[in-house]
Amino acid sequence: MRKEKILIGIEIPGLGNGTHEYAFSCTAGDFSDPELIEPAFNGEIGVHVSAEKTDTEIVIDLETVTMAELSCDLCLAPVHRKLVGRFRIVFVFDDAAAAAGEQNEEYRTIDRNTVTIDLTEDVRETLLLSLPVKVTCENYPDCLPTSERENGPESSSPEENSAWKDSLEKLKDKFH
Repeated sequence: MRKEKILIGIEIPGLGNGTHEYAFSCTAGDFSDPELIEPAFNGEIGVHVSAEKTDTEIVIDLETVTMAELSCDLCLAPVHRKLVGRFRIVFVFDDAAAAAGEQNEEYRTIDRNTVTIDLTEDVRETLLLSLPVKVTCENYPDCLPTSERENGPESSSPEENSAWKDSLEKLKDKFH
């Protein structure tokens, strides 16, 4: 079995206690993952890694920054967004984890002889989690989810106040 090349990793040998800062740069195509290409991550992806090493653990804070070309959920117009994602991982050395006795799912155990911590998959997941759930235009007031609430019902014309709209309002009042 061929091992994949590590795209984003931290070399552990020679890493002294304290805080260490790293900066990586890559593109969505480097991950060989169609999920990263579908939402149109274009351009460079900046990854900032801060690693805090102690005798028993390494705490890693990831931050990803990139531009994405998405489309508005309402009108399908192109929307350009800066996406920022953050993620914290705690790597505990085997002997420290054994001394603690209980395993916590938020911690990952690593051997003291580990040469490199591969963060590629964590960066990929952080990028995917930085995608907004709802994408709306900022240039077109009709696409803003708050525009109707800001303008109020008086801005709608009488023909827009149909029976189904009244029914929806009654349901909304009933459940809130």
